[in-house]
Amino acid sequence: MQPPPESKSVLYEVSLEADAEIAGPFDTWLRDHVADMLQFDGFRSAEILDDPAAPPGRIRCVVQYRLRDALALDDYLANHAPRMRAQGVARFGERFTAERRALPHREEFVRGAVSTENCLNCGEVLTGQHCSHCGQHSRVRVLSLWGLIRDVIGDLLDADSRVWRTLWPLAFRPGLLTQEFLRGRRASYTPPFRMYLVLSLVFFVVASLSDPGSEVALQLDEGGTNIQIRDGRQAAEPPEPVPPAATSAPAAPGAQPTLDAEARRLIDAVIERMPEQERAQARRELEAKLATASPADLAAANRFIADPCSEENLRFDAGPVLEQYEPRLREACRKIMADQQSFGRALFENIPKMMFIFLPLIAAVLSVLYVRSGRYYVEHLLFVVHFHAFFFLAGVVVLLLERLAESVAGPLAVGINAAQAALGTVLVFYVPWYLLKAMRRVYAQGWWKTVPKFALLGLAYFFSLVFTGLGLLAYTALTL
Repeated sequence: MQPPPESKSVLYEVSLEADAEIAGPFDTWLRDHVADMLQFDGFRSAEILDDPAAPPGRIRCVVQYRLRDALALDDYLANHAPRMRAQGVARFGERFTAERRALPHREEFVRGAVSTENCLNCGEVLTGQHCSHCGQHSRVRVLSLWGLIRDVIGDLLDADSRVWRTLWPLAFRPGLLTQEFLRGRRASYTPPFRMYLVLSLVFFVVASLSDPGSEVALQLDEGGTNIQIRDGRQAAEPPEPVPPAATSAPAAPGAQPTLDAEARRLIDAVIERMPEQERAQARRELEAKLATASPADLAAANRFIADPCSEENLRFDAGPVLEQYEPRLREACRKIMADQQSFGRALFENIPKMMFIFLPLIAAVLSVLYVRSGRYYVEHLLFVVHFHAFFFLAGVVVLLLERLAESVAGPLAVGINAAQAALGTVLVFYVPWYLLKAMRRVYAQGWWKTVPKFALLGLAYFFSLVFTGLGLLAYTALTL
């Protein structure tokens, strides 16, 4: 008999048949024989089965041995099988016969412990709650809306949920999640990139709540170009008193400035570009200033209103390399002046895109600072992802307090605003300390090495923010 090829485990089956007259002694010998067989290396268990289909005057049984693998069976057949068979022949001679075969193990099914179904994704036989081949869960169902909400709420309220096991160390144990991930302890925590994407999405969603729209105030004067994003909510605040315009003669109380048709047309052209809440105050200021303006000043203002992005009003010192983009930049400037709120919204929506450039830049800086640490670039990127996930988590908490203060009034709103201000002050010191502590934990270097690298990383953050911020402005302007 040829032994079976090597496999995970082997079933060695021996079919025995003996005269009925020796049934008692044969049974006693067989039990001792099986006990002796189990002493050999690789034999795990044995089972004796009666076969009722024995011919008249004979008894028949089957012994099944479970072996560790085919190598164990090979060792038995080569070194022990002849001696064990000789013992039976010496005791009973030709009054019994034995037939042997080996069956390689394929699969084992235990009721309640495994599933006998196939994976719907790859077709593999399921032997647990997840497919051993592709990892898909054995139970695949299409959730109803209520079922989805119930699963999400259940996961959030579960005290042992991975969400809570992740958020606590993310907020209060700097660098622990990165350290655990690099050590291979990952199943207990939310995957880092998924956590970053979820927290950043929540941050930007909360930031956009109750925001009536942002506008970009583009001021062009002799001192240069000033770009400022203004929140539409600021317009609802009471305007500050406007000092009276300097005139050659004091105006009588309640008197309206004397303006010609050209000046009033200029004021109307300016006012229509502003948010409605600011128009009344701006009109009073412009009327007071233009009442004493010279014809030359009015002409210059008219040229600026007609096309604030012309070469006369806006100059680009881009140099010969970027000179080819000047026409596109002027066209983008005209679009911004025509619809500043759309530019503000587009700028806000493009910030996540900027982060996909900003994070790899910081990871590259870390790989230079720790060039001799033996770590791969992806490990530095993982550190950066965890830190910015914490940053977004802190931002979500601050924004939630701000939105909560907007929805209430009275002493409660004052208390919430005070809590938000206190939290903001704490974060000013906590965020840098968090980064320093995380670097110390993950890269396991002394303070005298970590602090200088922390300072260099801070400079890298500043220059990277400037670089990516300018790129964000240019990209938003050119794609508007």
